[in-house]
Amino acid sequence: MKVLLVSTTTHTDKSTSKKLLAVLKMLFEQQDSTVRYVDANTLHIVKNLSCYAGGKFNCASYDAGKYRCWAHKLSHDTPDEYGGADEMGVLYDGFAWADIVVFGTSVRWESHSALLQTIIERMTNLQNRAVVYGEANPLAKKKCGVVVTGHNAKGQSVASHLLEVFDWLGFQTDIFNQIVWQKTNNLHSEVPEVTDLPALETYLKSTDAAQMISKFVVLMSETRKKNN
Repeated sequence: MKVLLVSTTTHTDKSTSKKLLAVLKMLFEQQDSTVRYVDANTLHIVKNLSCYAGGKFNCASYDAGKYRCWAHKLSHDTPDEYGGADEMGVLYDGFAWADIVVFGTSVRWESHSALLQTIIERMTNLQNRAVVYGEANPLAKKKCGVVVTGHNAKGQSVASHLLEVFDWLGFQTDIFNQIVWQKTNNLHSEVPEVTDLPALETYLKSTDAAQMISKFVVLMSETRKKNN
């Protein structure tokens, strides 16, 4: 199996979602999977240009370069106008390579990170190849899972929403393709220390954590057909 792990938090260190992705990397490699890890926060990803709104064939146009994406092509043609050349190609190439894709995100104001939202919007050109151009969806045979971590709010609902979105994009998803951790269920709790990482590290020593994470790896590695 070829596994792509994508971190989408803007937390540069002591990140709980990055910690869980590191654990997954180790476990997938123990199963002889080849694993790539991408920290999307280190990439320059140009925002979605809303090409579809200008006509459905504008998105995934054959004229839009290697990735059939105007944001990528135009930023390489005139990088000064886009803050530099777009690096979403790292992820496009990763999606094409992988059998399994796992996105990690922190919870931000009861939702996923803005960086992950940008990536999702930039994936429209992949889904549009199927729904508008009548081609095979490049994501259709790839399994997708999510890792969602936060301090005290909405982790489960964020994970469920993301799986619904990734299913719509074309991935093979399942309700169980998720790992969710938050430090507390107390909505009134504020962070008393700099990071929740020590609490996660303590949790990872528990039987419950071991069962949850190992089950995730097994389910993601199983061959399962998508029900349409």
